[in-house]
Amino acid sequence: MPDVDITCAECGNTFPFTEREQEYYAEKNLSQPKRCKTCRDARRSNFGGSGRSGGGERQRYEITCDQCGKTDSVPFKPSAGRPVLCGECFSASRA
Repeated sequence: MPDVDITCAECGNTFPFTEREQEYYAEKNLSQPKRCKTCRDARRSNFGGSGRSGGGERQRYEITCDQCGKTDSVPFKPSAGRPVLCGECFSASRA
């Protein structure tokens, strides 16, 4: 298998998919990559790691609790028009 040049779906740059990488992907029954290493790494860091448990720090969003008015941060982007609670109020609502 010769090396193959692939166009990154994210940035549009071409990157090599080496013979060794092709063998590894085939062994693991994976499809060929759609993104270059730089874009894959950036995507992983935006989604909190490698797609497995653990990994990098997840992005947090500053909020003002709709119940008590306290400021806090949450691990998701709040949706407009939907109430958002601080950790304390959320825990109390689940009890």
